[in-house]
Amino acid sequence: YVGVSDVRGAEVTDANFAVLERMAHWQSAEAMWTRNPWLGVGIGNYEPAYARYALPMWPHALGHAHNYYLNIGAETGLLGFLAYLFLWGAAAVGAWQATRRASGWCWGVALGVLGVLVHLGVHNFFDNLHVHSMYLHVAILLGIIPLLSRRSDDVDSNHCSG
Repeated sequence: YVGVSDVRGAEVTDANFAVLERMAHWQSAEAMWTRNPWLGVGIGNYEPAYARYALPMWPHALGHAHNYYLNIGAETGLLGFLAYLFLWGAAAVGAWQATRRASGWCWGVALGVLGVLVHLGVHNFFDNLHVHSMYLHVAILLGIIPLLSRRSDDVDSNHCSG
């Protein structure tokens, strides 16, 4: 199951159903993005637009493309996709810098924040983890990053120092 292929006409079995269903949604998202390259079908419109792009054996929308990068591209086009990558890249760089500057227990927290961002970045190739208020958790982690790498003269002895 490694690789991407056209799943139209693929034989569906119990063993491959989950993989083929994901790939069918990936193909539909790619079609949305291809036909609406700059601005996509609109934020939050993957599911309403799905019927126009669905593959014949996969008529039911699952709410998202099971690949957040394709999903964001389908919904917001190249402009939104690049903005998302910029945001995610800036968050990763900030977390990486925090691990380089922090010490003590703050280093562990910074490493944990970086780990969460890397995990979400990788896992979002296969699903959409920005559900169930995950954005609140990510926002809290992003808010913690600047606190982790403050200089020692900026904080008292009970807080992180670099």
